[in-house]
Amino acid sequence: MGSVFTNIFGAIVSLFIGVWFIGIFIVTSPQDRMEKTCAPVEWMGSIATSMSMLFNVDEKTLHSTKSFFVSGTYGCKFTVWRLFYEQDWKAEQAAAAKKKAEEEAAAAKRPDAKPKQQEKSDPSTSP
Repeated sequence: MGSVFTNIFGAIVSLFIGVWFIGIFIVTSPQDRMEKTCAPVEWMGSIATSMSMLFNVDEKTLHSTKSFFVSGTYGCKFTVWRLFYEQDWKAEQAAAAKKKAEEEAAAAKRPDAKPKQQEKSDPSTSP
């Protein structure tokens, strides 16, 4: 049995995690879902960068801290995309390629139509 502080703290953390998790599924766009899923990584990056600035670390360390979390955010988004959206994207690309190939085949079967010749006007007779 924990103290009152740990019980309240646990409840607050659980509430925040629940709101974050529900927020992921409320949005409709896959891009927004990836953004919301990986938001905690960005938040931690902002906190770490701010703390580094607060403690006056050198510029090189500050840059490496920031780039570490930027690449972590990219890795998170890439992983979410691969897990949930890659197969659908591949299927859409294959369907688009098939449709384009069918359109090209149909165009190749059509007889070429000779374009209409435009009448050339005599420049000396124009007003």
